[in-house]
Amino acid sequence: MSMRKMINKVTIVLSIVMGVFCMISCRSNMVAGIEDAKGLPNTKKIRRMVNQNINGMYITMTDEKNPVLLFISGGPGVPEVWLNEAYSEEYPNNIADYFTVCYWDYLGEGISYDSKISPEEITVERLAQDAHAVAQYLKETYNKEKVYLMAHSSGTNLGLYLAQTNSEDFYCYFGMGQDHPDQTRRYEEGYYFMKKVFEESGNKKAISKMEKLATVSEDGTFVIKNPSSIGRDWEEILLLAGCATTREMTSDFKDIFLKQMSCKCYTFSERINYWKGKKLLGKSKYRQYRVDPDIPCVIPVYFISGYYDYTTPITLAKELCEALEAPEKSFYTFNNSAHSPLWEENKLVIEAMLEHVR
Repeated sequence: MSMRKMINKVTIVLSIVMGVFCMISCRSNMVAGIEDAKGLPNTKKIRRMVNQNINGMYITMTDEKNPVLLFISGGPGVPEVWLNEAYSEEYPNNIADYFTVCYWDYLGEGISYDSKISPEEITVERLAQDAHAVAQYLKETYNKEKVYLMAHSSGTNLGLYLAQTNSEDFYCYFGMGQDHPDQTRRYEEGYYFMKKVFEESGNKKAISKMEKLATVSEDGTFVIKNPSSIGRDWEEILLLAGCATTREMTSDFKDIFLKQMSCKCYTFSERINYWKGKKLLGKSKYRQYRVDPDIPCVIPVYFISGYYDYTTPITLAKELCEALEAPEKSFYTFNNSAHSPLWEENKLVIEAMLEHVR
């Protein structure tokens, strides 16, 4: 989702909060167990040993006969289960009526955060091994031959890697806001789309802000003025254009940080560790991994994109889908969504997914 770089205000507030509570033990909850998740109906909060590290999961189930879906969040290091609590009225997510959903906090993120984990440990290969172990647990627990796989935003790098390497555990792969290996092009695609949005709305101030970050030279070449810092500043432009996490969100600080920090599904120390995990994943080897479109997929793949998604531009997701070799593939566009169609157009996304359920 569009949370890769939090705006400066988030960084300042988080630094203050983490400084005040620096004595909180980040390992206080690193014990295997199962409990009811507060704030999330029909959901179990699970900690389970996976390859010598505790992995956290939130599993939401309404009918044990439903197919099982393993959900990998974006960021990297930004679990998304809390959206179901914080935005239960604005964006009700009813996917658990059709799937038993495992929102997996992989190594180092969310309730799987551990200060002893080093960034070098977190590789796509290690996460793929953990995903296999989690899938095995889900298959055994719910008596399923295989499970379905869904990933969002930067989590789609791992999701597509699994689609290219693991047919043992998964029926198919749903990639929402599929990331593209060429990160520079996301700014160029976004520039042209958002400039049109701003021109149509007469938002000259937004155009001016965007032009300070990137522009088109006289010979038609797209130019990023400061590549080292554009990721942080680009988020503000996405928010102004309605092209960020959702079309309605206008502030990562207000709509993401403060919302997450007030959720009941996390204890206070887990809320702090959530952002520590994001920082850890930002330094990880996995953060640098990019999918290889030349590797054939071993399971069917279905891409889900919002028309207004320029966090992971829909144009690049389509291009990647076209380039991939897979047993079956389809691309779904949701015209009233930005980066999070599962929440923005929940009913339509579920309908699209159910077309491919056995």
